[in-house]
Amino acid sequence: MHDLVSDFETVTPDLWLSDEEAWKEKLLKLPNLYHLPLINTNASHNLADGTLVRFRGMVQDMHNPEFYFEQYEVFNTSTNETKIKSGKFRDTSDILENEKVNYTENLTSGQRQTVVVVSMPGLSDWAQDIEHKQNHLKHLEEQPNTSKRLQNAAKLKRSYDETEDENGEAMEVVDEAACVNKEPRTKENMNSAANVVSREHLLNFPLPDVASKSCIVKIYEDTDNLKVNDMIEVIGFLSVDPTLSGEFQPEKNALIEPEVESEAETITHNPPPSLVPRLHAVYVKKLEHCNPLITEAIDQDTVLKEANSAREHLLKALTELLLGDRLAAEYLICHLIACVYLRQDTIALGQFCLNLSNLPTQKYPNYAKQLYDIIKQFVTKSYYLPLTIDNMNTMTLLPKKDYECNRLTSGVLQLSKGTHLVLDETKMEQGRLDNTGVHNVAALGHLIKNQKVEYDFKYYKMEFESDISVLVLSEGKSLLPSDYHVPLKPEESSLEIFDAIVEAATYYLKEEIMNIIRVYLTNLKLVKYTISEDLQFVEEDFIEMRSKADSSNPVTADDLHRLLVLARLVSLSRGRDTLLKDCWDDTKRMEAERLQRVKNRVQSTF
Repeated sequence: MHDLVSDFETVTPDLWLSDEEAWKEKLLKLPNLYHLPLINTNASHNLADGTLVRFRGMVQDMHNPEFYFEQYEVFNTSTNETKIKSGKFRDTSDILENEKVNYTENLTSGQRQTVVVVSMPGLSDWAQDIEHKQNHLKHLEEQPNTSKRLQNAAKLKRSYDETEDENGEAMEVVDEAACVNKEPRTKENMNSAANVVSREHLLNFPLPDVASKSCIVKIYEDTDNLKVNDMIEVIGFLSVDPTLSGEFQPEKNALIEPEVESEAETITHNPPPSLVPRLHAVYVKKLEHCNPLITEAIDQDTVLKEANSAREHLLKALTELLLGDRLAAEYLICHLIACVYLRQDTIALGQFCLNLSNLPTQKYPNYAKQLYDIIKQFVTKSYYLPLTIDNMNTMTLLPKKDYECNRLTSGVLQLSKGTHLVLDETKMEQGRLDNTGVHNVAALGHLIKNQKVEYDFKYYKMEFESDISVLVLSEGKSLLPSDYHVPLKPEESSLEIFDAIVEAATYYLKEEIMNIIRVYLTNLKLVKYTISEDLQFVEEDFIEMRSKADSSNPVTADDLHRLLVLARLVSLSRGRDTLLKDCWDDTKRMEAERLQRVKNRVQSTF
């Protein structure tokens, strides 16, 4: 096995191309991929150009296809020899000083898809810590990196800082891709270019003020099944040649060569590789989840067998944190394991937006944030959004097409599936929503009702499907729609000692118990749930409910649908992959108690 790992540490693009199928077969036989450097946890500046590496993230944008020389012939003027070389898995061609490209014969062009991948938005600190422990390669930091970046060919003839000679003229930089000399801009123009876009603009991360990494991935195989917001893991050859930066693009004479793209677009699509490395993919895998505690395909029987034990731990913790309210804790567990499992026409089956109201904000103004701080330790990805007037009026929630830079500018709602979005309505104060604020509130409502996000392409809007679990925390009933509204019913004794409860819960939730809960919440989203054809007890109960309902409050098909969605989650949470009568009875009890609370709810005095 050591030899196999060693092979991947030394493999080059040329070696891989000599037998692609055999190398891919070797790759898939590896028991794990931890020995392949993961850029998420290992700095790219510690890795040599052409190293086989990994990157894990979300597809943020997809650019136009890129053409390249898949095969070309070079002529050596010193030896009069000709060679066939390949441009696959490279941004710059391996051309020596005494070699010239034959542009008339043996030239084959190819096409590759370019996608922008960003590190998983909202990935929890605990998940990042585990990912770091699993994938961080200490030996990469033990040697200086000054000579590792570009090993095999002459790249820059002079350093970036020496772009002017004594006469102020720009020095040459070798552009191996086209085998012609590029001229970097003069210092004055480079400073101007650097001011065109910011670091944040280049990284284009959906969530503000969150550390992230970005990577430009070039894919050579069919990408029809790859979509924006998909979670993927990419294995490919690292490309970090500094000349790829847009700052090194040659200046053009506008009279001879009219500009087809703006300076901002050039730099946006060609950011410095030290900031946004390139990856030439040899293998792309779509991910169903990004929980680092689950590294193998799930065993459904084992998952269901262990579910009850994990549920008891979680129910105990949440009941305490929700001030002794067991019903609210049961609904919150259902919310945490919910996901969209099927789409029919315009309906997303399985969505479970939960509104917890009647929060004790008068006694504990930061109760919602304290609750979120515990929840984020259970789930793999989450984001906390206080619904203040200022946030609604200033934040960019919807992704928008930037035609000047020809890219999709991200927004807060560009999130991968399985992300938990917690909206804190208790922070809403008096004020006026401007046009942006109104549109942002409408966007949140649209997401909750349809599990779709409208991307703004200026001249038209396009809906993208999403699978984001939305939890709304409020004092009264939320202004936003929800699938299930549960007014909190705190115990008086718990209200007096909430700070002590948080401390006790933190003490109780040891790392071992936390990991059991984290695996439980992810696994139950992956379990296959089936509905038995023999559901006579459901049919009989529905008929009875309709007969007992009065005309002012009729029981409809929507009520049955809501009960069935909840019953599915109640069953899964208890380790059942089909609906049985005991879980159905529990579901009816929960809904009856919830509806009674909603009917009798009063303004919070806590």
